[in-house]
Amino acid sequence: MSVTAAALEHRFAPDYRVLTACSAAAARAELGRLSRAGRQLALVATDLHLPDGDGVVLLQQAADLHRGAARLLLFDVDEHHTRIPFGELPALQRASALGQIDAWMVKGWVNPEEWLYPRVQEALSAWSRAHRPSHVVYRIVGDEWDPRCHDVRDGLTVNGVPFLFHPQDSDAGRRLVRDHGLDVGRLPAVIRHDGSVLYRPSMVELAVSHGIRIRPSAEDYDLVVLGAGPAGLAAAVYGASEGLRTLVLEERAIGGQAGTSSMIRNYLGFPGGIGGGELAHRAWQQATLLGAEFVFTHQVTALSGDGDGDRHVLGFHDGGSVAARAVVLAAGVRYRRLGIPDLDRLTGAGVFYGAAGVTALAVAGEEVYVVGGANSAGQAALHLARYAARVTLLVRGGSLAAGMSHYLVRQVEVTPNVEVRLHTQVVGGRGGSRLEGLTLQDRRTRRTEEVPAAAVFVMVGAEPRTDWLAPAVRLDEHGFVLTGRDVPACDWPLVRDPYPFETSRPGVFAAGDVRYGSVKRVAGAVGEGSVTVGSVHRYLTDLAADAERARKSASA
Repeated sequence: MSVTAAALEHRFAPDYRVLTACSAAAARAELGRLSRAGRQLALVATDLHLPDGDGVVLLQQAADLHRGAARLLLFDVDEHHTRIPFGELPALQRASALGQIDAWMVKGWVNPEEWLYPRVQEALSAWSRAHRPSHVVYRIVGDEWDPRCHDVRDGLTVNGVPFLFHPQDSDAGRRLVRDHGLDVGRLPAVIRHDGSVLYRPSMVELAVSHGIRIRPSAEDYDLVVLGAGPAGLAAAVYGASEGLRTLVLEERAIGGQAGTSSMIRNYLGFPGGIGGGELAHRAWQQATLLGAEFVFTHQVTALSGDGDGDRHVLGFHDGGSVAARAVVLAAGVRYRRLGIPDLDRLTGAGVFYGAAGVTALAVAGEEVYVVGGANSAGQAALHLARYAARVTLLVRGGSLAAGMSHYLVRQVEVTPNVEVRLHTQVVGGRGGSRLEGLTLQDRRTRRTEEVPAAAVFVMVGAEPRTDWLAPAVRLDEHGFVLTGRDVPACDWPLVRDPYPFETSRPGVFAAGDVRYGSVKRVAGAVGEGSVTVGSVHRYLTDLAADAERARKSASA
């Protein structure tokens, strides 16, 4: 069965250019043409005729154009044999691992409807996240480097809400100010699709504007999950799928820290990689379809009992509350601040804690820095390298390998505009309304150096979001939640031992980064969130048995 260009074009045009049964030279020419034209299109090259050596040349051009508009997705769709010479396969594998092509697969496509089309669609969906939205819910006018403007744009981005941003001094910005009569003294302004305007909106105001639920629909649930990162989303999926009335409370955005990762390439089942935001939103949709309820912008500030001993009450910052038979703490962690006053005052104005998000385009052609040596820092550096003139990764230790996955280390090492400086830390900074430079220190010699910097992205250390939990549950000295066998015997009130992932408070569980001893990986968090629901069921079975014994005792 041959898969024609017309069939693929019909499914994936007009956003993508499809070539089938072509030579490597034709594919290279099309890549070059698309990039020169500035078209944000993916080239889906299938059924290629690649004499030995042509594939390597094609991949080299794809790598050269990686920061441009055209991107390469490579498939072989011949039914009976591969037209990609076996000698080319190692080069293809290396290129895919290093992010030089977005997807590749060699297979006889007996049923393209079942195998090829979904695979192409997945790759295209992952690639197209970097595009401007095909439809716009909001238009934002403001100062590129205003922290309030950054917070609004970042909040919409991490929640997957389509918008366009126009600097107030751009032609489009000035036109919007004029046409909508915007008050320039109250920017940023968010213009809704219906023409109404929100000035300096909070996340709660944006959520209400967008129709997002900010209040639970009930007062009592079987399971309440705190946090919609990978662990919380997994707990929601498994809790709802097994019949528990499940509520997820998320203060800011779907996905947590993982949701801001530009590309996760070591997550099981996605050989071409998947963006953290895409993974999180898929899980959110899955949990919602299974019946889980999500409520956003609520900050939980207290955990207590209901007096009867079979409910846990979660108090909100606004005085409201919700009760649950079981609770899963999955609020994750936040990046530790540098604690440098000159940089703290520039937070959101060139100093950012977390991934690049909406700022990547703003640093095009600039010198930027990423502080950290773990996977999140490596992913951010590679994402920024598509736009910035140079990205410098600052690592306190003596090796990237100590905290970063091997596949990311390889990608960082071969990306020409990413530089790694080991044994280096940030000790100061400068700038007026936005960051202009950093002071770096060599930790071995203590020598300092002043460098220009348009932005710095800080991803060092992790602080759990548990300030409000003590003394309701036992924490370690760093604020991480103790669970299972790590709970001290003196803090455990029952005869039985704590179930896996159960805290010092029976019926309250913890999963993911917030938990003491977690592995700080997306797959680990997903695994913990799903397995925790098994312990929740065991606990609820105990509750039911206790209630039955109490009923029989009362009737005796």
